[in-house]
Amino acid sequence: MGTRTLDRRRLDSPHRNPLLERFGRAVRSLREQRDLSREEVAARSGLSAVYIGNIERGEVNPTLLTQVKLASGIGLPLDAIVATALAAELND
Repeated sequence: MGTRTLDRRRLDSPHRNPLLERFGRAVRSLREQRDLSREEVAARSGLSAVYIGNIERGEVNPTLLTQVKLASGIGLPLDAIVATALAAELND
């Protein structure tokens, strides 16, 4: 029951919104295009692989500093990830 409650809170979180989900999909897509695992990005960025997964699923609202670390771990400037996320918005 505890896990189900946690999952429900996550889905109903005020931080869960379409922009965060598009940002997460952009992160995942760009990471996979570079054949990088979450663990590799984690090692390069100083973030945990679990947290990167949370970002990719749009479950958390990462700070600007976290976004910069994540982009660095993928090997891209942050604006490339944001541009990919915003382009997805235009296609939705």
